[in-house]
Amino acid sequence: MVVAIDHNNLFYTVCSICEKTLPEPSPNTHFPNSSSSSSSSILFCKNCNFNSASSDSKRLFRVLMSIATEKRVVVVIMFDRAARVLFGCSADEFFDFAKTHPFAAASAGNALEGEMLKITLSQPKNGNARHLRVVSVFPLRTGFQPVIETLRELYRARGGS
Repeated sequence: MVVAIDHNNLFYTVCSICEKTLPEPSPNTHFPNSSSSSSSSILFCKNCNFNSASSDSKRLFRVLMSIATEKRVVVVIMFDRAARVLFGCSADEFFDFAKTHPFAAASAGNALEGEMLKITLSQPKNGNARHLRVVSVFPLRTGFQPVIETLRELYRARGGS
């Protein structure tokens, strides 16, 4: 069961050519407000020496979450492939949605709290990593809706877009 997610840092940016992690250009790149965006930032990929404008970079999910098993609560990390199952969209799509809906990340956490999941975990591949990795995730609740669909319905009901 999902206990909580860290909604303050759901993404990281990678080079669209080699998919290596890029440095974040500014603090506004995780959850933009309507007046700022990273679209004018130029990122440089040290791996493939590619000058990457924001259109040539992309965001991937990296979600830190607490899950409860029958025996204990564990903090795990869920990367893009598994996170897309729960979010129902790419990290870039969710980022764009969050531009016009500033509380979308916190609302995503609320939507997932208490959700029963079947999760396959693995040991981290990186020796410096501290958390087990979510390899696969399967929602157990009949009628589960991805987060993006839940949030679209929520904001539509409140009169938003």
